[in-house]
Amino acid sequence: MLDKALLFISDLLNKELKMSFGLTDDVVVVGSLINLDGSITNNIENKVVLSIINLEHEKTVKNRGEYITNGQGTFNKVNPPVHLNLYLLVSANYNSDNYMESLKMLSAVIGTFQTYRVFTSETYPELDPIIKRLTFEIYNVPVQELSHVWSGIGAKYVPSMVYKVRMISIQKGQVKEQVAGISNLDTSAQKR
Repeated sequence: MLDKALLFISDLLNKELKMSFGLTDDVVVVGSLINLDGSITNNIENKVVLSIINLEHEKTVKNRGEYITNGQGTFNKVNPPVHLNLYLLVSANYNSDNYMESLKMLSAVIGTFQTYRVFTSETYPELDPIIKRLTFEIYNVPVQELSHVWSGIGAKYVPSMVYKVRMISIQKGQVKEQVAGISNLDTSAQKR
């Protein structure tokens, strides 16, 4: 589910940036800035990089078990979905010769999410219908915490923005038990 959400976001941003600046190549990629061995990731220079830096369990949504019909007169009980918010780091990873280009691209991304803050599969058919809604809000990271984020990533700071993206729901749908449906109701009242 996370992969489908990020691919949708990167495709949307690539379309917006291509249209805004007359570009032919994709400039938005999904990935990490640094490999596990500490080396710089390939093919991210002069790109806008989308990286998840944190996942948060959304606790405000009531999570109860759900019953879904199987079309055969019985119902299947499944565990409730897990609702997640993701913290998305949008990094304009341009070298120092293209610093102004990095600011231009980051500004365009911020402008896109300012214009389009909510995405649903009804308004954006390319969004996987299992993802009901994505909402983007800027997450202000204090400077000291931002320093910790970048040192945790193991990269040098580049112009960036963090967005809190609400809400990805993950539900595998494995059946926990089957419950028989009501087949006959006796609605007649007996008199004394």
